[in-house]
Amino acid sequence: MNTSFANKIEKIITEIPKIELHLHLEGAIPLETLFNLIQRNGKESSIKTLDDLRKKLTYTNFAHFIKVWRWMNAFIKEERDFEEIAYQVLGNLHKQNVRYVEAFYAPGDYRGQGLSVPGITECLIKGKERANRDFGIQSELIVDLIRDHGPEIGRQHLEELMPYLGKGIIGIGLGGSEQSFPADPYAFIYQEAKKRGFRLTAHAGEAAGADSIWAAIEKLGVERIGHGVRANEDPQLVSLLKERQIPLELCVISNVRTRVCAGLESHPIKQYFQQGLMVTVNSDDPTMFNTSINQEYLALAQKLGFTVSDLKSLSMNGIRASFMSDRNKELMKSQFEKEWEQLLNNHY
Repeated sequence: MNTSFANKIEKIITEIPKIELHLHLEGAIPLETLFNLIQRNGKESSIKTLDDLRKKLTYTNFAHFIKVWRWMNAFIKEERDFEEIAYQVLGNLHKQNVRYVEAFYAPGDYRGQGLSVPGITECLIKGKERANRDFGIQSELIVDLIRDHGPEIGRQHLEELMPYLGKGIIGIGLGGSEQSFPADPYAFIYQEAKKRGFRLTAHAGEAAGADSIWAAIEKLGVERIGHGVRANEDPQLVSLLKERQIPLELCVISNVRTRVCAGLESHPIKQYFQQGLMVTVNSDDPTMFNTSINQEYLALAQKLGFTVSDLKSLSMNGIRASFMSDRNKELMKSQFEKEWEQLLNNHY
């Protein structure tokens, strides 16, 4: 890729209107904000500088990432911290021209700190509403039930969150240690959540294989798959994903950082895209993986040969795969089309 084209594609990517459907708020806390939380709330002698923190956020494998995630969560001590976290994360996304976000959060991770599920949720809603007023960015929350906590805790969270459905919360997800905790025990929670009007997604095919994706589809009845990077282990599954157009919330750099994929070149996103699967681009835990949604798009263009036309398709896929109402999807689609037309006119 020559220098002039590289500079041009970087400029284009900053202007692309974007959607984020797989973003963990805690893993997206801006590095400086996280550093301040650690300094304020912890006695972590090994973290004296931002560089120390960057070094801490490197992983040998997925299990190591989960260990560091738990370490990080221990520094969030107060429910009110979540208002500022939501505001800062959404402000950062706004700078990257992200228009709409469906963000995960995991309130169950903070029971040990004495923080309540409703208290965390109300603070996040305040933060996201403030971000909407200040930046115009739209967002909804998806509660991550976390497999490691067990289905009974998940059921309890569902009850606690009912008052917020449609008032800031849009759905449920299932993250955590996929390789150790299969999805099947959560089937009754997903059935109940669907009856109540929650939208459904689940992490699958990241730290475990194709069977995990089958379970998410057949046992949980999910509408989207978080990651799904290992679907290509089963051609029949790939055919099903294509036929049903079940969206994949792909997070390329995350999969490389956690060693789920050996490198960018071995990631199946281009293969899935060319096969006609419903692929979306997301940043997962951008602070923890030293990435951003802009960097995700840039990696696709610079390393994996995605064209500008391909990038447009991916950006529009985010609208189609979202949990927005049909009316809001049409409005956003119209807005994105106008912006893409202007973007292409400016650069070509």
